[in-house]
Amino acid sequence: MFTIAKTEATRGIWSANRNFPEGPGRGMVMVDVIAAGICGTDYHIYNWDSWSSGRIKTPMTIGHEFVGVISALGEGVSGYRLGERVSAECHIACGECHFCRTGNAHICENTCIIGVDRPGAFAQQVEIPASNLWRVPDAIPDRHAAVYDPVGNAMHMVVTAKVTARDVLIVGGGPIGLFAAAIAKAHGARTVIVQEPNQSRAAIAQSLDIDLVVNPRAPECDAQILEVTNGHGPDVVLEVSGNGAALNAALNLAAPGAIVALLGIPGGPVELDLGGKVVMKGISLLGVTGRRMYETWYQVEAFMLKNPDLLDKVITHIIPATDFQYGFDLMDEGACGKVVLDFQQVEKRLSA
Repeated sequence: MFTIAKTEATRGIWSANRNFPEGPGRGMVMVDVIAAGICGTDYHIYNWDSWSSGRIKTPMTIGHEFVGVISALGEGVSGYRLGERVSAECHIACGECHFCRTGNAHICENTCIIGVDRPGAFAQQVEIPASNLWRVPDAIPDRHAAVYDPVGNAMHMVVTAKVTARDVLIVGGGPIGLFAAAIAKAHGARTVIVQEPNQSRAAIAQSLDIDLVVNPRAPECDAQILEVTNGHGPDVVLEVSGNGAALNAALNLAAPGAIVALLGIPGGPVELDLGGKVVMKGISLLGVTGRRMYETWYQVEAFMLKNPDLLDKVITHIIPATDFQYGFDLMDEGACGKVVLDFQQVEKRLSA
């Protein structure tokens, strides 16, 4: 079957053919992939930065955001049927550690991630634990269901940071930042500001009808943010860029007592003035990873059902899976919002 894989320990990504799995193991299901989103994590793997090169074992089929239909049920699986449309939580928790047993499976110390630690969803077929499946309502189209995962990241960050009635600065207007902007507005943030230097992504942010979109490289950037926050700076900072300089600049601007939620993965270590920018300002730093299982998924489903137009503003490209390199090129250029790969036409295109 056709897959998109990290086959070499260097920058890039490649197509690879491997045999279809013989069948799902006990407690597992086989899902035929309909569509899959390219994630920032996939882009880290593509670039082969210090994080990905220290984590990924090649060859590895990547991808973890997807929607598909169940094509086989393993022994012991009940409650699901063949042909049912599903997405899935990509973090496979152990269910036995302290964190799993206290309702914090999203930070399970034994987490295995599809597309990172085991074969992922950039393939015609993927094997998933039945316990990780999420049924997709008929009213949610495939292109939206393919991005449950990143919308879930954004939702988890927004809810954790408690944005209601607060001035919110989002650092980075990539797909998760854009989803976070829409969600923060829907959750009653007083002001939503997106900081993004790329003109294409800034234009998408503008289309979401938020309060301010600002270029961090512009000399008037800080003054504009202070003006819309009544001079005291943002009460909440949602950092999704993974850029150390951008984080430091946001800490300078943040209001005393602000909550700063960190979701972006830096390419390497980041130096912070903890004394001056965090301790003395009473700043709360929150690390945000994954989604709360499965509270966040219910929240995402409700948001998707009520705001399909906002999702379509952020999903800018739906391309054949065999054209995956074009998707990564778009991300290189920053000339896109969310890119979704269509796997339904793979066999036709490969045989053409």
